[in-house]
Amino acid sequence: MTEGSFRQPITALGTALLLFGVGCTGDIDGSGDNAPEVMPQTPGSPGTPSTGTPGTPGTPGAPGTTTPGTPGAPGTGTPGTPAPPGTGTENPPPASPQTSSCTATPAVPATPLRRLTRFEYANSVKTLLNVDVTAEAAALPVDEITNGFNNNAAVLTVSLLHAEKYVLIAEAAAKKAVANLATLTGCDAAAKGEDACAAEFAKKLGRRAYRRPTTTDDEAALLVAYQAGKEGGSYAEGIEVMIRAALQSPDFLYKLELTPPAQPTDRTVPLNQYEIASRLAYLLWSSGPDDALLDAAGKSELSTKELVAAKARAMLQDPRAKLALSEFYGQWLGTSRLDVTSKNTTLFPAFSEAVRADLLQELPKFLDFVLFQGDHKLATLLTSPQGYVTSALAPIYGVSPPSGGAGLVQLPEAQGRSGILTQAAFLSVQAHPDQTSPVLRGKFVRSKLLCQTPPPPPDDVNISVPEISANSTARERFSAHSEAGSSCNGCHRLMDPIGFAFENYDAVGSYRTTENGKAIDVSGEVVGTTDPALAGAFVGVKALGQKLAASKMVRDCVATQWFRFASGRSESEPDSCSIATLQESFNASQGDLVELAVGITQTESFWYRGVAQEVTQ
Repeated sequence: MTEGSFRQPITALGTALLLFGVGCTGDIDGSGDNAPEVMPQTPGSPGTPSTGTPGTPGTPGAPGTTTPGTPGAPGTGTPGTPAPPGTGTENPPPASPQTSSCTATPAVPATPLRRLTRFEYANSVKTLLNVDVTAEAAALPVDEITNGFNNNAAVLTVSLLHAEKYVLIAEAAAKKAVANLATLTGCDAAAKGEDACAAEFAKKLGRRAYRRPTTTDDEAALLVAYQAGKEGGSYAEGIEVMIRAALQSPDFLYKLELTPPAQPTDRTVPLNQYEIASRLAYLLWSSGPDDALLDAAGKSELSTKELVAAKARAMLQDPRAKLALSEFYGQWLGTSRLDVTSKNTTLFPAFSEAVRADLLQELPKFLDFVLFQGDHKLATLLTSPQGYVTSALAPIYGVSPPSGGAGLVQLPEAQGRSGILTQAAFLSVQAHPDQTSPVLRGKFVRSKLLCQTPPPPPDDVNISVPEISANSTARERFSAHSEAGSSCNGCHRLMDPIGFAFENYDAVGSYRTTENGKAIDVSGEVVGTTDPALAGAFVGVKALGQKLAASKMVRDCVATQWFRFASGRSESEPDSCSIATLQESFNASQGDLVELAVGITQTESFWYRGVAQEVTQ
């Protein structure tokens, strides 16, 4: 059978996917992560998400009939006007009411259809077929970053390039999958008959791929693909084409939630059991549900918040949870950018490809220690003096390699190491190729731990990184911000006094006490907050970490960051009760990060989807 004829059942799929995706993604606010020293523009009002009805589930290539969302209005902030101390402007969390004041009627904003990210796609294929397509999925266009994360539904469109790559990756995945056909199908074709096994596999494959029970139409469409592959070919080729069709179906590529409103006027819809299972799997595993979770949905074992919380805790013990949680923390901390981080190796000879490879494992190994072996606490994440060290990383930390070549070690007390804030992976990405960056490091604390992102600099301001001087420290070089007048110092006073506390650690994270022969001043202050835990001056990151670990403002912000990642969108006013619920439970748990992930499943925004109002012309 020719390669071209393999593609006949799905020839129109690329165009269908494109139409399906573009018609249903709604508003795109365009607020991706900016260049290092530039802060994000205040986003405009969100557009009205699409109200289209997708095509018949399970029919490959059938696009939905949709009404495109209304684009958001441009940001109205005046460039160059610094925010008052303590007021962030990039999607600040809505005022969170006490949960006791929340009404009995759930309020959830409408969310555009969520396409699988590259990471979710590769994981979903592995769960479905037990084959690894990580390398092939890397050929997909990079997912755009919005508000710090790459899973924002508003920008997860499908381009023509996506459609082309989905065809190629599906071909590669299917070919790998049928290499062990009997194990894949679980059916003895010689004894039962090839077509009978194909029909049985279509039901099994469709259920797992589409994350719900299959319909008669689903199975018929998959069997059409099977027959097209088998004709003039073989049983294995038929199964291969069936898999290709499933992997290119909108039901696989999107997290479809199609439960209709009970009444036409309803603005929130409770999710069905299979939709809850899918949300749970993508939250905790970054993958589709397995058979056990789908079985639980079929038995209504996900029908209450208590049952879902218990299931979530069990799922967090699965190795897949480690990979999924590392994805959130890597994006939140920025260490996911390590593969594109560069350093001047003349100035920093300790940085090498071997170091980069080990830095990519530093955060996951530390998270395994905190989240799965330790006390799960945010305070430990921010203050622990332990670190993951390998032979390549040992010179950066100034310690001997641990026995066995890699492991967690107690770092020198004199270095004042403080959890993730002083890990070499984090410090490397929050720095420039040739020098440190008090701005980047201070901006991280302000925006990612306090949820107060300063506005962008004025258009007419020179934002070039200061020239390295042979007789100055970073504090002296970056002091130009405070001398530049109100157009700059209003914002930089929110970041720089925090960032200067990191100056004991160079651009690759090595400890130092002097720069260019001068003693380094690591005194700092968190200005512009009302949290008493953050009040007062401090010296060094260890003292900063202790302040942050004791701060309710920080716990609330971390809960908000998790909400943004879990929901795949920025929060808005209807989310206030969900965020209040999450923040209160996180504080009640004394900052338990595992319980924070479970807490997501207890919010209204997890249990319901919003319905957009019709757009009238």
